[in-house]
Amino acid sequence: MSTPDQSIDYYFSVMSPWAYLGDARFSELAKKHKLKIRYHPLLSPDLFPATGGQLLKDRAQPRKDNRLTELKRWRDHLGLKINLQPKHFPTPEHNASQLILATQDPGPLTHAIMRAVWEEDKDISDLDTLSTIADHVGLKGAELVSSSQTQAYATAVKAETEAAIAAGVFGYPTYVYQNELFWGQDRLDFLSRALGT
Repeated sequence: MSTPDQSIDYYFSVMSPWAYLGDARFSELAKKHKLKIRYHPLLSPDLFPATGGQLLKDRAQPRKDNRLTELKRWRDHLGLKINLQPKHFPTPEHNASQLILATQDPGPLTHAIMRAVWEEDKDISDLDTLSTIADHVGLKGAELVSSSQTQAYATAVKAETEAAIAAGVFGYPTYVYQNELFWGQDRLDFLSRALGT
């Protein structure tokens, strides 16, 4: 269905399993409705404390346990091969976030980086690993990684996170369409309805 606003904002962390669970379905939904996705990779250590949330390491054990239960349910429901406890989690996300911001068409790279964490047990804080991932989606990995490792991109990721906080974003994934916020991959059906499906 055609809509007045042909873009949608996508706030995420590459370290979020919930963002990965919804990433492919969200991309397909945006494609179906001919929406341009504006990608906003964020920094969890900045976002959560500023919005009343907690990093996973700081949560009470019952919350950690329930998270794993819910991840398993969704993994099985969606038929994905997501690793519930990847080897490199958590790991700093800023290098990957800077790389995504440096990419003209970040969709395939974003999905590949998430898959590297949640299915392939790769360390996406490692620059050589990021370069290889970028190569595999048809980009010039080494060149792109090098160009992303600047203070300008580091500042840009911080600015993305600050702007997200100001916009009311507090968790991952968050989709914003026509100023309406949809938090969580389990809200994709509601987003679909808002788009007129």
